Amino acid sequence: MNPSSDATPTARPTVLYVDDEALAGKYFARAVGAEYDVLLATSCDEAIAVLHDNAQVAVLLTDFRMPGRDGGELLEAVAHDYPRIVRILVTAYTDIDVLQEKLKSGAVFRILEKPLRPASVRDTLQLAFERYHESPPIQGQTHRSC
Repeated sequence: MNPSSDATPTARPTVLYVDDEALAGKYFARAVGAEYDVLLATSCDEAIAVLHDNAQVAVLLTDFRMPGRDGGELLEAVAHDYPRIVRILVTAYTDIDVLQEKLKSGAVFRILEKPLRPASVRDTLQLAFERYHESPPIQGQTHRSC
């Protein structure tokens, strides 16, 4: 038995929530902040900067419709540059064709509908973190903006 492996503290999982509405981010952080470290961004570019500075992000949730670059573009950039991060799309809109395309492409793990329900968010995050821990770390990632 190796006692040092038992004594190693486990870091809290980190999630990045991206929404152009700052209040939505605050609500999300309040809903899951007791269980997870929550980082917030209000745009695609800000999210990429947060990811660049925070290698520990395991799960990203992004609103689909945002001014400028939308959440779909962010998900594609993250899938390319940070393939291990589990990606979840949040939307109040039901454009079924676009959503199905994102699921089929592998850019999205799950889709959550607004208004977010804390219980479904927690369940989805638990599955997402399980998926993250099942995937091996990736070396030599290249980074670009969305």
